[in-house]
Amino acid sequence: MKITKLEDLKKFNDGEVVELPAFDDSTPFVARLKRPSLLALCKAGAIPNQLLGAAQEIFEGKQKSNIKNYADVLDVIISQALIEPAYDDVKDYLTDIQRMAIFAYTQSGIKGLLPFREIERISKNSPVGKK
Repeated sequence: MKITKLEDLKKFNDGEVVELPAFDDSTPFVARLKRPSLLALCKAGAIPNQLLGAAQEIFEGKQKSNIKNYADVLDVIISQALIEPAYDDVKDYLTDIQRMAIFAYTQSGIKGLLPFREIERISKNSPVGKK
């Protein structure tokens, strides 16, 4: 077993190019994402005090917070996760599925996107999803 090199860890800050759920059949969404730490965001004050309870519930996997607080915390996490394109440039265009996929990526890496890829595959193959 080899010791992990600091240079290898620094590559994580560069992010990873991933394919997220598409906007539609002709508009894929490929972005560079990184995996910010929810605890580090809380500690740095990136998550406002009034949302810390919701952040704690998300961190603990409870997600019982009211939907607005939950969405506000997700927006903070997503804004820190999106490297390219920048969150501010695309925030008004992101679908709920894309937001949830980005959040899933922050928690589980590329494995977190597998359920969303399955949803897309099913919807493309269903009579309702075909155009």
